[in-house]
Amino acid sequence: MKPNDALKPADEIDESPLKLVSKQFLCCTPIRLIRWHGLLEHELNWDEQATLLDTTVDHPLVQRYPLSAEYQAAFLKYIIAQLSSMNAEHHDRLMEKYCAMLSPGTELPLDDPSIGLSYKHYELPHGQGVISLKESGAFVSEGTTGLCSWQAAKALCEHISNNRDDFHGRNILELGSGVGLSSIYLAKCYEPSIIVMSDCHSSVLSALKDNVRLNFPNAAPVECDNPLVSLLLDSGNTLMGVMDLDWQYISASNLSQLIEPDVIVAADIVYDHTLFPALLSTLNYIFCLSHNRCKFVLACTERNQDTLNEFLQLLITAKFRINEETVSPSRHFHWDSSASNIRIFTISRAFS
Repeated sequence: MKPNDALKPADEIDESPLKLVSKQFLCCTPIRLIRWHGLLEHELNWDEQATLLDTTVDHPLVQRYPLSAEYQAAFLKYIIAQLSSMNAEHHDRLMEKYCAMLSPGTELPLDDPSIGLSYKHYELPHGQGVISLKESGAFVSEGTTGLCSWQAAKALCEHISNNRDDFHGRNILELGSGVGLSSIYLAKCYEPSIIVMSDCHSSVLSALKDNVRLNFPNAAPVECDNPLVSLLLDSGNTLMGVMDLDWQYISASNLSQLIEPDVIVAADIVYDHTLFPALLSTLNYIFCLSHNRCKFVLACTERNQDTLNEFLQLLITAKFRINEETVSPSRHFHWDSSASNIRIFTISRAFS
């Protein structure tokens, strides 16, 4: 073992710098946060530059489901600048790709006419495959913040990967699923008996359904007479549903016909205190469905301490027990842990 290997995640020890950079590129890790693992510390010859392009902007996944052109252009610009600083000759394809990314109209994915939507690809740990997600790069798109994967969702995935037994084979409900990173990760890697992904914005639900179909192309459709369930698929190991679940009308959702949750998961849903009464009502309803035997795993970015504390106090008043978890390091899903105060809580019923 090399001297620095003891400081690396086990997954990284046997992977080349090219592979590690490729993983970060595919999920659009901000350029300033990419760990290059020494790749750009020396002058890259033409063959090395070609290999770097093959594993990033010309990766087969990117060719089929393109990343944001703006992100790809920024990535190429950074590489060109680094090579220029070393007076290295640029590969012709490097310059051609960069110029192409700056051309009008390139910002649209090649197979998707939806303005502003592109793809990200998350290579999963331990050879468990890839999650591909169609999402927006904008903070707010079509009046919602649910069309992109947030930092807390990535932290939730890291938490899940370190607590397998809490999720494997369970009945899982996700609140505020957004584009589906956490739920699709659970469905791909932890074989829950059933997982229901929920949201209430039409554009988010549309993207969520597309992402479920994209990641489970061979799953079989299942009939469901609940009008709020717009997609129900059987992957062979897991039943996966997409549901329009408005917290204000939870009692009319007929959720109990579909699932009695063992576990509720959610990421970044406690940023607006005006939603707290409806959210608390929803949690009370779901815990009653499970006779208070389920648990709730909540990941959130602490943007405003008072807002988060207000929600936690509401939970305590409603006789919930709160346990704050240690946040796992950013290893597989790449978020800016230095800029985001991520907190994760496991919530149960105090009198269960």
